[in-house]
Amino acid sequence: MARCSFEYDRDEATGYRIVRMRADGDTPETNTIAQIMPEMGSNLSRLAVGGTEYIYGISEANGRAFVLGTPILYPTPNRVRDAQFTFGGKVYRFTPNNGPNFLHGLVREELWEIDEPIVGMESVSVTTRISFDATRGFWESFPIRNTLELTYTLRAGTLRLSFTVTNEDSYQLLPFGLGIHPFFRIHGSRDDVRIQVPAEKWMEAEDLLPTGRLIDVEEGPADLREPTPLTNLDLDDVYWGLSESRPQTIYYDRLGKKVVLTAADFFTHSVVYTPLGHPYFCIENQSSSTDAHNLYSQGLEKEAHLTVLPPGASVSAWIEIAVSDL
Repeated sequence: MARCSFEYDRDEATGYRIVRMRADGDTPETNTIAQIMPEMGSNLSRLAVGGTEYIYGISEANGRAFVLGTPILYPTPNRVRDAQFTFGGKVYRFTPNNGPNFLHGLVREELWEIDEPIVGMESVSVTTRISFDATRGFWESFPIRNTLELTYTLRAGTLRLSFTVTNEDSYQLLPFGLGIHPFFRIHGSRDDVRIQVPAEKWMEAEDLLPTGRLIDVEEGPADLREPTPLTNLDLDDVYWGLSESRPQTIYYDRLGKKVVLTAADFFTHSVVYTPLGHPYFCIENQSSSTDAHNLYSQGLEKEAHLTVLPPGASVSAWIEIAVSDL
């Protein structure tokens, strides 16, 4: 049997088309499966290693199935205050979907283009992309021609997400943030799962929107620089000052496994979401702060870390999810 393969299928719960990739390792416990939904925002709806599921892909309520998985957040990760911001003298307005605010960007529920997967001996990959142009329903909210491309590369025990953003507009600057929102499963009790987020600062917030103040992490709601059990954590907070050399880690003590989230230095922020009473939690690598455009317009460029691309320019960055023994 080939070490790497892929197949097209339909998700039974939602009916969405999926691409299922498989990379087998030297032992069954490293055999890895990743499942992508191009019809639902190029969502990573499944990641399984050695038969253990790590992503909480589908939630069901009132007889309906909802995709959680791993939404891609672009060009506005997380919340936008009052569903609008001003950049370059122009006001950009979005449809509120979180009280008065706008949440989670424009691409997470959209149809993405998909290339034929590429199969090698040690890896299998698939490239997806979404372009902003006048044919898109969200064009009026963000009328800047650009393309976000995402390649998923699967190896035994490891999945890499490689992003490229290109400003295809002839004259406008492209201001954006980029992030992922993986819903990780809780295996065992909350006591059995520890998380480590080696950030430099915590971002003070009011109503889940950062004020722009950077606070020492020991003075925030939770200092996660050392492995911390989920036990009583109830967070929805932004952490600042992440780097490739200091990855975030999830410790599944009952499984004897860990999940390491390593990201390029481009991804400076992380949103940690640990709601009580749910079978999942989220550690969300972001290239910018929540409400980054509005913070940027206040002159808080370091805190916001908004990326601004001139016409014709592009930028690439990556995030890697690796599962291994403790």
